[in-house]
Amino acid sequence: MRWSVLLVGGPSGTGKSAAAAQLGRQLGISSLQVDDIRLALQYSRVTLPAESGTAALYFFLNTPDVWQLPPARLVDGLIAVGEVLSPAIEIVITHHVDTQSPVIIEGDGILSSLLARPAVRDYVKNGLVKAVFLTEPDEAAIHLGTTTRARGTAETTDAELAAQVRAAWLYGQWLAHEAERYGAPLVEARPWATLPQRILTAIK
Repeated sequence: MRWSVLLVGGPSGTGKSAAAAQLGRQLGISSLQVDDIRLALQYSRVTLPAESGTAALYFFLNTPDVWQLPPARLVDGLIAVGEVLSPAIEIVITHHVDTQSPVIIEGDGILSSLLARPAVRDYVKNGLVKAVFLTEPDEAAIHLGTTTRARGTAETTDAELAAQVRAAWLYGQWLAHEAERYGAPLVEARPWATLPQRILTAIK
């Protein structure tokens, strides 16, 4: 294993967390959820230098009835959160490369533009940082993955859940397009049972 950091991106409900955890156990390395970074920033009530960044970070927390917004607006919010998190994820990436402590980082806040950030792109070129993005063409499968995981859906109405799932599906289409633009491999999420092995195959 030449790489130090494996990034696993993709929309919610595609099995990223389970696949990353299984790969971590298989390879004997740690896995990290980008949600850990996001939650640490949000619930510490951090204020970012740019007001627009602070607004983006707290969009899903501070917007009343956020899941009643049009799915396309929710996608804009997901992209903005990913952009706000990118500098922090970049620091985590470089730390693990520099300390030679391999890690798998997964989350829907991972954007493929991370691969072009100044501190990361050379690591990508020499193979120390790898990335894959999971795709799911079937919106119903994202619904199944979301409800099976049962995280963040307990108090949502059927209409809000439908908006959440549609936003995740649309966001996944955007992520896939961006992954192709930055040359990151795409891996179909299903069948979930073989997903960890297919991720490893994609980064060889």
